[in-house]
Amino acid sequence: MPLPEDFASECLYRPDAWFVHDLIELDRDGDRVVARVDTTRLGPLVDAQRVWPGHDKHFPGAIAIQITGTLGQLHAAYLAGLRATDGWFGFGTHIKKARFPRMGIIGPPVTTTLTCTRRRNFRGTWFFDYDFQYEQEGAVIYESTQTAAWGRSEHRGPLGD
Repeated sequence: MPLPEDFASECLYRPDAWFVHDLIELDRDGDRVVARVDTTRLGPLVDAQRVWPGHDKHFPGAIAIQITGTLGQLHAAYLAGLRATDGWFGFGTHIKKARFPRMGIIGPPVTTTLTCTRRRNFRGTWFFDYDFQYEQEGAVIYESTQTAAWGRSEHRGPLGD
């Protein structure tokens, strides 16, 4: 299914930096987001890769990290109620563990999963601990444990570009 219609107003990035192309599940009870990435639509970072013997174009680590931000925004806006249009803004604070057990390839889609493992509020700032897992053709290509912080500004409503 497509991403929520109003996500463009709720996300801190423009759509060309989301790298998430379909939403599979927003699971409030499991506190998780599952989405699909079309690896043929990852743009300039993949286009700039030079193919060498034994080194085909692949799913870049930088895009894997950027996707964690998109998934975090989906979680914050639609499962935690922290919408950018209500003044909430977030950023990653820690990558506690990150692992690329297998190189992702260009072609088959990647299924990405964010699971929120802990929420806490400290002096008006929300902190979320997340586990991420990305799978391609049944194999894990990326997994991490990360923390993000969410604060609030005086701004309300969508921003223009």
